[in-house]
Amino acid sequence: MAKKSTWSKKSEVELNNFPADKSLAESHPKWFSWKNIIIVSLLILFVLIWKFRGNFIAATVNGQPISRFELNKQLVRRFGDQTLDNMINERLILAAVRQKGIFIGKEEIDAKVAEIEEKLKGSISLPDALKAQGLSQDEFRRQIEIQLSIAKLFEKEATVVASEAEEYIGKNKEAYKTATNPVALREDVTGMLKQQKIGDLFNTWFTDVRNKANIKKFISAN
Repeated sequence: MAKKSTWSKKSEVELNNFPADKSLAESHPKWFSWKNIIIVSLLILFVLIWKFRGNFIAATVNGQPISRFELNKQLVRRFGDQTLDNMINERLILAAVRQKGIFIGKEEIDAKVAEIEEKLKGSISLPDALKAQGLSQDEFRRQIEIQLSIAKLFEKEATVVASEAEEYIGKNKEAYKTATNPVALREDVTGMLKQQKIGDLFNTWFTDVRNKANIKKFISAN
C-alpha cells in the first residue's frame, strides 16, 4: 500500500511539472493578444461608422459635421408638432374605417396611381411630382389609401342628384361659358359636388373620432 501511495504522489508531481504542448502554444501567434483584438475591433467599428456615416452625420461644412441629432432637433422644433399631428390623424382615420369593415386593397391603390399618372402624362412624371412635394412612394400610396377609405365610408351619404349639378351650373354660368361639352361638364360638376359633400361629412365625423381618441404626445417644440 505504501509503494502505491509513493507512486501516486510521484505521478502527480510529474503531471504538474509536465510542460504544455509547445506545438499548441506556438499555433496561436502573439497577434491574438487582447490589445490587438481591441485595435482590430476599433478599426472595424470606424469602417462601419464611415460606411454608414449618413445615419450619424447629415452634412459637413468645411470639415465640420452637422449631426443627424442636430438636424432632427431642428426639424422637430420647426415642423415636429404638425408632422406628428398628421401621423396621428392618419392612424386614427385608418383604424376607424377598418373598424367599420373598410379595407383598401393593393389593386385599388394601383388603379388610382395609374389614373393619376395618366392625368400627369405630358406635364410631369409621377416620381418628379412626388419629389417636388417631398413625398415618398410609400407616403403617397398611404395618402391614396386614406382618400379611398374616406370616399368609400361616405359613398352612400354623399350622393349628388342631377338637379343639384344643374342648379350649380346655372348659378355659375360665367365660369362655364366656354364649356363645349355639356355631358362632360355635368360629370365634372357632379364629381366636385360629391367631393364637397364627402369633405363636409368627413370633417364632422373625424372631429368626433379625434375627440374620443386617447392621444398622448411626448415631444416638445422647445
